Amino acid sequence: MKRKIFNIIIIFILAIMLFANVSRVQATAIVNQGASFAGAIGAAEDFLNTERSKIINYQGLYNVINYLYNIVMIIAIILAIIVGISIGIRIIYGSIDEKADAKHMIVPYLFIVTITAFSLTIWKFLLSLFYNSI
Repeated sequence: MKRKIFNIIIIFILAIMLFANVSRVQATAIVNQGASFAGAIGAAEDFLNTERSKIINYQGLYNVINYLYNIVMIIAIILAIIVGISIGIRIIYGSIDEKADAKHMIVPYLFIVTITAFSLTIWKFLLSLFYNSI
């Protein structure tokens, strides 16, 4: 039973990876300052003066982090649903021992789901703070 669920999860994750658009390129070049040592020093001084780097594309960085957040959120929701369904099936259709084991698994399951939801909420909050500072 566990082997089948594990295989279904792996197939589902591979299908998501197959259809996901992960071909983004976030690159830039130092055009004005050249690629010399003096150019690197000038870029460092500009960063100290303005507290922002001209090399880093902050909007692109936000887009990549937001994309990763969405992928992690989808995977967390899918895993929570699959585990919850398997616990529910064990409670409904299992033997007495399986029902007892499944009932003991409910509290850790709810704790893990709560912690995951809370951590993803904090991630989204920090992401929105970062976006507002751009």
